[in-house]
Amino acid sequence: MKKIFVVLMFITIGVTLQAQALSWDIKFLKGRAQESVPISQIIRMETGEDFRFSVLPASEAFCYVIFYDSSRNIFVIHNQLLPARQEKIFGPFATEEPSGTETIYVIMSLERQINLENLIQNFNNNPGSRQSANNLYREVVSLQNRVSRLGEPASSYIPSGGTTRGSTQQYVTRFTGNNMYVRAITIRH
Repeated sequence: MKKIFVVLMFITIGVTLQAQALSWDIKFLKGRAQESVPISQIIRMETGEDFRFSVLPASEAFCYVIFYDSSRNIFVIHNQLLPARQEKIFGPFATEEPSGTETIYVIMSLERQINLENLIQNFNNNPGSRQSANNLYREVVSLQNRVSRLGEPASSYIPSGGTTRGSTQQYVTRFTGNNMYVRAITIRH
């Protein structure tokens, strides 16, 4: 009887620990054809070209999306809790002049990021303040550095079906195992 109890206890602990890990998918589509491209490398696009991306959490998670454009402007695209198994589509967006590098920071977390939320609120309350923008950007980079100290987050590419324009395979990147991720998507145009 004791052995059965111990085995059931270990199974319960294992299931609880697995349930606490964050698992989520991200898909990036570019151009008119909505071509699926990997986010693990710099995405090359033409100025004026459209893109969109989607995030799908396996469990309820906090999602923050910060966009840093080639003019060094910051935009808060998303700052809310995402329900489990509900895909959130961002875009379409277009790359704009001046040509250069743009970065989208997707921050996913099981826990609310209070400091980040406070800086987003301060940024939204002071839209022209360079100091508020700089503080927000520094926090995003700080979170990225803190999370990446644990090593590159576990990710894998998985097939997600064809496009509506043909049979081209699309892929999503799945992240799993950590409680927080800061994924930078770099676009060069």
